[in-house]
Amino acid sequence: MLPAVNAIFGFCDIRDFTFATEGLQQDVMLFVNKIAEITHKYVVESGGAPNKNIGDAFLLVWKLNSDMDSPGEKSAGKGDLQKDIFDSALFAFLRILRDIKKMGNLAAFLEEADENAAWRSTLEDFRVHMGFGLHCGWAIEGSIGSEVKVDASYLSPHVNLASRLEAATKQFRVPILMSDVFVKGLTGGTQSSCRRVDSVTFKGSSEPMHIYHFDTEPFEAMMHKPHNYEQLFEATEWLKEEDAVRAGLDIKDIARMLDNTKEVVVRQVYEMAFRAYTDGDWEKCKYVFHMWIEKFPGDILAQVLVGRLMGLGFVLPVDWQGYHSLSEK
Repeated sequence: MLPAVNAIFGFCDIRDFTFATEGLQQDVMLFVNKIAEITHKYVVESGGAPNKNIGDAFLLVWKLNSDMDSPGEKSAGKGDLQKDIFDSALFAFLRILRDIKKMGNLAAFLEEADENAAWRSTLEDFRVHMGFGLHCGWAIEGSIGSEVKVDASYLSPHVNLASRLEAATKQFRVPILMSDVFVKGLTGGTQSSCRRVDSVTFKGSSEPMHIYHFDTEPFEAMMHKPHNYEQLFEATEWLKEEDAVRAGLDIKDIARMLDNTKEVVVRQVYEMAFRAYTDGDWEKCKYVFHMWIEKFPGDILAQVLVGRLMGLGFVLPVDWQGYHSLSEK
């Protein structure tokens, strides 16, 4: 019988890869291998192992030590599984993001390419971006293939979910998404920099989960206004202050929390808005997000969630149970 193992599964993918491939042509291998070099370096240094490359995507694995006879998602993340491995997996992805951002444009990734390559005239300033998904659970570890070709890999719904999380980063416009079971495995200090993004079910699963993002920059850096700021601001504002009071809000208290020098207090306002969202109190959610966006207009998480609620006219669906379905793979 093939062994079932507990592990953290990380999936990462190069954004706009089709666009870059068409332009790079034969130099695309140099590009992908440069990404692989950076990715594999930090994954190995963090105690993980690169498993397989699928074109522009990479599956990474961090095995967890456990004496459990029946490993499963509900048991993952407990104290007997080393929290430092969870932190290391996340920080490996953050280091990959840092190096990619530091390198800048495509030309920096392909220094060894032909100086006269055709892509330089159109893609030289192309910015490289990646998406990352992190989840943990069990998987069957073994060889897949035939006498002709064999790959050592992992099969389980949890591997697929890591891939789904990565794919969802495009929809939520963030570089990293993590499952709730993965976040529970992080140390307290690292968890404190994670925020809930949404409550969803993924394709192929009926189990709802909260998905998280790790804030890579302080809230003070989220002051820049997006192009649709006025639309977001006007859609969430109250016509009269009584509207906010009727929704059970103490406006002055929330304003004091937003101005607090302690980030943990500021985060409570975002959590207040998110909790109102999942609880179905969308009027309260709208008003709290109005104050949040006024203070931190550059916060992508708030922009995306408010944008979704605007698309629904802030009208709670009759079948709302605190989450919605992501139909895309």
